[in-house]
Amino acid sequence: MKLLHIIHSTDPAGGGPIEGLKQVSRVMDQMGHSTVVATLDSPDAPWLNKLPFDVYALGPGKGRYGYSRHLAPWLKQNAQRFDAVIVRGLWQYHGYAARKVLRKSGIPYFVFTHGMLDPWFKKTYPLKHAKKWLYWPWVDYRVLRDAAGVLFTSEEEKILARQSFWLYRCKEIVVNYGTAALTGDVVLQKSVFFDRYPQLGGKRIALFLGRIQRL
Repeated sequence: MKLLHIIHSTDPAGGGPIEGLKQVSRVMDQMGHSTVVATLDSPDAPWLNKLPFDVYALGPGKGRYGYSRHLAPWLKQNAQRFDAVIVRGLWQYHGYAARKVLRKSGIPYFVFTHGMLDPWFKKTYPLKHAKKWLYWPWVDYRVLRDAAGVLFTSEEEKILARQSFWLYRCKEIVVNYGTAALTGDVVLQKSVFFDRYPQLGGKRIALFLGRIQRL
């Protein structure tokens, strides 16, 4: 299977979405599937040559919305090369372009929300949410409605997404979102850790990792 991922940017400073895509592409490659990425980055972006997949830089996109006149024509010309398309993220031009080109093409597209429909944003940034309402009915509501599936990483994320906008209809799918296995010399890593924190030696330790959450 050959998959096309469309993402606003592959800049590693963007955090989760692009790192997740890099991890997934390695696993998909091991399973015999290939990953291709279309992005609104500028072709001379310095991080592009460090990516573990074929990438087409069709930018630079204009502003935070990321409009690029190159994306839709490229997608129209190349869509039939792929078995499916995954749109990563909301609120930017790449989702609009994907729906415009793909909804009658016979090529299924999926949308990975990456937490962007969490009602936390609605409560924390009410003015931004009001601005998104002007955009939602005409663009992203339709992008999700016409997708073959909208991807969430947990049941809770899926249920919460329904609370952001009362105008909401899509085929919800919960998928796994893993990360890479441990690398390096485990014995050496433990030694370095306990040399720095000797008070933890000989204890059973439960470690929780998560993002820093603004309260």
